[in-house]
Amino acid sequence: MLLTPHTLVGVAIATNISNPFLAIPLAFISHFLGDKVPHWDFYSNTKKEDRVKGWRPLAVMGDLSIGVAVGVAYTTYFLWVKQDVALALSAFICGIASVLPDALSGLTIIGGKENKFLGILNKIQSKMQFQAPLPWGILTQVVVILISLYFIKI
Repeated sequence: MLLTPHTLVGVAIATNISNPFLAIPLAFISHFLGDKVPHWDFYSNTKKEDRVKGWRPLAVMGDLSIGVAVGVAYTTYFLWVKQDVALALSAFICGIASVLPDALSGLTIIGGKENKFLGILNKIQSKMQFQAPLPWGILTQVVVILISLYFIKI
């Protein structure tokens, strides 16, 4: 799944679960559940070599930038408009936690090396992926985004 839907799911979790000791681990776990949703991403049906060449790294950086912008926008809103420091911090950390598995896997893709932890994480990630062809694999993510926006309490 793209990073932006994962981020929005993390923010939705933060706005609905006030206890950060529950919200943050749930946001992390939500990443793997999100990958079970049939989806298309920039690495769908690619070989390892293709993941670091051409347009794919740029597209991932663009998606990461959008995800960061979304997380920062909600964090800023909760902090300045709602004046709720706890919610702002929880939304920020849950947004990060929800994309953390992909960020860690990205280290392996870019660096080409993996330690034992990253190896285990990458195996879990690859088993959880449910890739779908275009346009269906994007449509499912639009649905995840819309559901997340519905549940984000602003």
